Amino acid sequence: MDASRAIRYYPERMKRNTLLIVVVAIAGIFLLFDPLKYIRGNRKAVQKPPLSAPAVASLLEFAGANFRTPEDYVISTFASRDVVFLGEFYKIRQNVQLVSALVPRLYAAGVRNLGIEFALSDDQKDIDALVTAPQWSEEKARAITFDWLVTWGYQEYIDIYKAAWQLNRSLAAGAKPFRVVGLNLRQNWEALKSEKDLADPETVAKVLAYGVPDANMAEVIDREFVRRGEKALVYCSIQHAFTRYRSAEYEKNAASMKLPETRRAGNIVYAAIGSRAFTISLHSPWPDKGEQSGFSFPVDGSIDALIDALPEGRKSAGWNTEGTPLGRLPVRPGTYAAEGQEMTLSELCNGYIVQGPIAEYQPVTPIVGFVRPEDAEKASRNFPGSKQGTMTADQVNKLIVDDAEAMRKLFVQFR
Repeated sequence: MDASRAIRYYPERMKRNTLLIVVVAIAGIFLLFDPLKYIRGNRKAVQKPPLSAPAVASLLEFAGANFRTPEDYVISTFASRDVVFLGEFYKIRQNVQLVSALVPRLYAAGVRNLGIEFALSDDQKDIDALVTAPQWSEEKARAITFDWLVTWGYQEYIDIYKAAWQLNRSLAAGAKPFRVVGLNLRQNWEALKSEKDLADPETVAKVLAYGVPDANMAEVIDREFVRRGEKALVYCSIQHAFTRYRSAEYEKNAASMKLPETRRAGNIVYAAIGSRAFTISLHSPWPDKGEQSGFSFPVDGSIDALIDALPEGRKSAGWNTEGTPLGRLPVRPGTYAAEGQEMTLSELCNGYIVQGPIAEYQPVTPIVGFVRPEDAEKASRNFPGSKQGTMTADQVNKLIVDDAEAMRKLFVQFR
């Protein structure tokens, strides 16, 4: 997902000086995207293409015969995989809550590691201390998140740490603790002054003075999990989670920005361990260059048609894509497929999880006072967007709230 001219997944209709609601690291630079602009300018519902009754019936038969809850599905993948990427759109409450719910299930299945994009690898000692401490510290959890990104003040992401802490407090003395491992690395946001800077290789190099985040994510996964012979769930943006799928357009643009690593974290891990790496996509809006809103229903609405047809109580589930009717669904050019390219969902991801229709999704919950007055200067300096004057703590906190509201309005468009 990219709002720069250099690496693009979304249209250019963005408004400066608003919080960039989806902050995605693409080969080292966060992609700055503002759906507030889209929602202000386009309040029409995202169109769901019609799907034939026989096509829906075929998907429904497959889904019913292979039903597993999202939790059961994720756990089942570890029977034959070591590193399972769980790729999200960002800031969907149901998806973040799923990760917290998975923590005790993972541990019971022998998976004692959760890698997350939403923390710095430099803060690992603080993370380990947080989730193994005698008492829970909400303040320390927020500080770790703030150190990663000053605009990520959402409760459900903080609750992932608390789920790990609660599990560890329940373990017998001497048992190995569950670990939450930060995968990201610091970026020099002070160097970014305007959107135009994202197309300037020299500025990008300054932003990436500490390295390329995707490369760092892959290195931490290798060091903390693979080389130790341990399994891990990796929770991150779907863009980082791609293993077999390679975006030629993205890699070309990343190379033009002179980035030393043009692959995604999942691509790098897959090159090292092959099919022991696995990508699960969480259902969400898809980037679509052909749509006015910049989004469309995944695989032209086929999955949402399936969700609508599923009986109550079975609208949350997970399935494999390889060798299945789900995986044979075509991916249209303009979303993830390039012009002239023929590909299917199974080429994009190995598994797929739904948690109800997109229109019923809820955004994550903004944390009141996430940016404290004493941290206002740091928040303003490290704001991941255009810099036009110093921002106050109240201004940054309001932008965090506005982002969540923009997400809510976006989901409503998928009626």
